[in-house]
Amino acid sequence: MPSLLAKECLIEDLDLDQWKRLAALAMHHWRQRRLYVAHEGGRVVGAYDTEKGGQPLPCAQVDDAQALAERLLAERQADGVAAVWVLDQEAYHAAIGAAERGLDASIGVDAYLGQEWLARFQAPGCGYAPKSDFLFYGLPWERLTRFTERMLPASCTFVLGVFDGDALWASCFAQIQDGRIVGLSTSAGLDPDDVKDVVGRDQHPFLLATVANRYRRPAFGWFCQREDFEAYMRAGTVEAKDGIFQTALMKNRATFDFNILIDRGVTPLAPLDPGSQAVDGGERGDNPRTRIPDPDEPGPTAL
Repeated sequence: MPSLLAKECLIEDLDLDQWKRLAALAMHHWRQRRLYVAHEGGRVVGAYDTEKGGQPLPCAQVDDAQALAERLLAERQADGVAAVWVLDQEAYHAAIGAAERGLDASIGVDAYLGQEWLARFQAPGCGYAPKSDFLFYGLPWERLTRFTERMLPASCTFVLGVFDGDALWASCFAQIQDGRIVGLSTSAGLDPDDVKDVVGRDQHPFLLATVANRYRRPAFGWFCQREDFEAYMRAGTVEAKDGIFQTALMKNRATFDFNILIDRGVTPLAPLDPGSQAVDGGERGDNPRTRIPDPDEPGPTAL
């Protein structure tokens, strides 16, 4: 997994209240209650709950670590356990040690943590529930990396706008250059007179245009209500996040504005000409700007 973060990522123009809200949600999975079950070659030797401390051994023998993790999660989820790890201590330490010995100083910390995450799952005798792809501070990092490499123009800005009612509750602008995030900021970087006019999610085109003008990059983004964003960030698996994201779109509680992804000439700074392909002899049905949209396909997204 390549790094998505540039080695030198500029962080500026932060609204501290908005940034704290985003950071608190990003750290949510680190604060979740977990159950760890340790074994040695199958013989269970310990169990530890991150809130209740040491626990009675749930069983004497581990035959299938993944199956045991899933069973224990199903049994204890109602009591507040959010995740279960079943670990063969020797195999786990060997796998993590191998990942650390193979550390390439030229890759970013996000890429390294992704490699370490895979090493945990590949360790024999280890299992984790709920099983998911690598989440980096609540975000599906492998999917984001692949999406950035394959779908985005060389220079653009991703805009996140989270609304509490009509008020902009949190925002994040990620400057992307050649597949790497080179800058992060919030609405504090915009003219206050422009931001005050962003009242409600329906104003997202204006926000995109303002961001595009400010950072001189075409902009696209995800605009949603606070409750859906909080649920998305707290979800423990990529599949659960998918469901929350798609449901919000289908129920018109969120918008994913991706014009620049389907027509690289469409930006808030350029005129829109959806019929050019048809005029040039192309079929309107082949042009994503002119064909009739499929209501079950809300559009390309990494989220």
